[in-house]
Amino acid sequence: RQEFILLSDTLGLSALVNGLHDKTAIEEGTHTSLLGPFYREVAPNLPLGSQISKHVKPGTECVLYGRITDINDKPIANATVSVWQTGADGLYDVQEGPGAVDYRGVFASDANGAYYLRTVKPLGYSIPMDGPVGGMVRAQARHGMRPAHIHYLVAAPGYRELVTALYLRDDPHLADDVVFGSSGDLAVDIETGDPDCPIKGLPSIRFDLKLARESAVDKTTGRVGSDPSAILKPAPREGITTEAPAPAAS
Repeated sequence: RQEFILLSDTLGLSALVNGLHDKTAIEEGTHTSLLGPFYREVAPNLPLGSQISKHVKPGTECVLYGRITDINDKPIANATVSVWQTGADGLYDVQEGPGAVDYRGVFASDANGAYYLRTVKPLGYSIPMDGPVGGMVRAQARHGMRPAHIHYLVAAPGYRELVTALYLRDDPHLADDVVFGSSGDLAVDIETGDPDCPIKGLPSIRFDLKLARESAVDKTTGRVGSDPSAILKPAPREGITTEAPAPAAS
């Protein structure tokens, strides 16, 4: 565990760097959010519509879908869409035990820029409060909670890599995220009966993403606030490849 990175997050420095990174873009796409310590460089490649959770509790399953476009709403086909989140108990897979691979997957957008998958409703959670940073947060009379969210890393040739997250609008800590990562423009609702949802019969979350073009002089990444020691290689998931995704077609 990296207390220094956690300190940077809880002081708002990581979020500040994220904001400065956004301002260097040549055009404004979806705003970024913190990568966090639980990203894995390699995760299962899954077909569209797959369930990314191996543990689906009754009443928690939902559909996550949207479109990947440029800032002019032109669809971006074959974009690499990596998602990861907590389970319904507020834990990431790496917190459940060595070698666990769950609540994450890598998808490719279709010819219309669409992506869709099944998952479980994420739960907010507390940062570690048993170390120096937790002591500082308590001394400031702050809670240690992060609102429920789902992380994204989206990449396509010719576009800036996008690191962002969606946040559930009904989470009580949306407005006071302990690491200052949430924002209103990234907040979404869980809908029922959405006619546009590609998988029927389940609650759904729609999250569209706009990618900014990559400039010739700016090839920076938005991977802010990550702990490199937590980027692990996952154990193979039965029936699923863990090979890195093939580069998107030009």
